Amino acid sequence: MARFEDGLSYHPLGSRLLALQRPALVGTDVKVLQTLFNQLVAITHPPLGPVGTPIAVDGVFGPQTRGAVRNLQSYFGLAVDGVAGAETYRALGQLTDGFVTYGGPVFGSRTLAQGSSGGDVKVLQNRLNLFRYASALGSPADGVYGPATGQAVAQFRSDALSNGDTGLAVDDTLTPAATDAVWIYTYTGGRNLSQGTAGLDVAFLQLLLANLTNPGTGRPYYTGAVDGYFGPVTAAAVKTFQGVAGISADGIAGPITYYQLGVHHPVAAPRPAPIPPV
Repeated sequence: MARFEDGLSYHPLGSRLLALQRPALVGTDVKVLQTLFNQLVAITHPPLGPVGTPIAVDGVFGPQTRGAVRNLQSYFGLAVDGVAGAETYRALGQLTDGFVTYGGPVFGSRTLAQGSSGGDVKVLQNRLNLFRYASALGSPADGVYGPATGQAVAQFRSDALSNGDTGLAVDDTLTPAATDAVWIYTYTGGRNLSQGTAGLDVAFLQLLLANLTNPGTGRPYYTGAVDGYFGPVTAAAVKTFQGVAGISADGIAGPITYYQLGVHHPVAAPRPAPIPPV
């Protein structure tokens, strides 16, 4: 992919309400939202049909993007107003306002580097731990941006460059451009997931478990629909994986489970959007 931010002002995802207006809202947050919606369409297979159809990824909040937001809101049982606010962002895996997890600050709201600490660092570590970067991090997310996190970020940025993301340099800081890359290449880690939750992050968890084989049975851990709804079948799959991984089998996907998923899923995260990374 070309540089994601070309011609656009940087706005962290979730930092403002996105709605149809004149002049149209433009920015990287709109482009991330459009990309994540397309990924939701690509990886989910709801029993009653797709969430919608892919939309243009141009960073402009126009009628098509409003329609996509309405489709997402309708699918996840939210108020259907076509405005991307805290509830809509939560369905895309971004926790803002009253939904902020791990003590905050909101992921993407600042540059992260060696010495940083907080809930946003924990979100970053969770997201990277789902892939081969778990070997660099070496443990579940702890919210402290030390040398291991820097190494994982550098590996992630290198992988993104190798896939044509020309907007990134290989270093160990999480800049705005690198934050957007994390958004469009990783989809889970902003919160703990348990029965009753729903969103793109749940869909990606289901996809991971559907593509990992239980060595005891030779079958995928998850055999249900990748629909973004964390129900009993998803909970059972998580518990089975946790048992095989030797961690507490409570059916809740959090930092320890994310790390173990990465240990068992040692592949690079980035793939050119909108192709799913599994």
